[in-house]
Amino acid sequence: MKKRFAISIGIVLVVLLTLVSYHRFPVQTKGAFFTVFPIFAWVSVDQPVLFNHIRHTEALNLNCNFCHRYAEKHRSAGLPNIELCKACHATDAMSKKPEALKVVKYAQAGEEIPWKKMYELPKFVVFSHWIHVQKGIDCSVCHGLTGNKERPVKMVDRNYMAWCMDCHQKRGASSDCYACHSS
Repeated sequence: MKKRFAISIGIVLVVLLTLVSYHRFPVQTKGAFFTVFPIFAWVSVDQPVLFNHIRHTEALNLNCNFCHRYAEKHRSAGLPNIELCKACHATDAMSKKPEALKVVKYAQAGEEIPWKKMYELPKFVVFSHWIHVQKGIDCSVCHGLTGNKERPVKMVDRNYMAWCMDCHQKRGASSDCYACHSS
């Protein structure tokens, strides 16, 4: 009887401590959770082509801006269009793997690949890629494992306001509301 009571009290205390920590220190609590359970920090995204970021960034030595051409000068980084893919995937000469052959089919048909947007911020949030690129912030700070996995992955551990505010405070960036909530 005493053992059950002690276990019940222990569980209640852990739950209470977790709730207080989460509401008092949300960024740190989420950060600790994702540190302990990193598998929950990202989700795979089903794309029409399983784009192998590792192959393109490490083996071919392309940087993020090669495909996401607007990141250096515009608010949106942009998605790669078929004209860019055609540079290497116009024929099956270089494309032997099944996923690369899908790109060849899109290129030969002149059709855009219907990529799914991986990161969608609310309409009232303005995220300017070019400002972050000019400040020398690596893409992986916000996109994490996105460019380091064979499958396209979306980071879910950092797509919320408290995480962004924490990053701004650590880097001495503006935390004025209109810095990110203007048109």
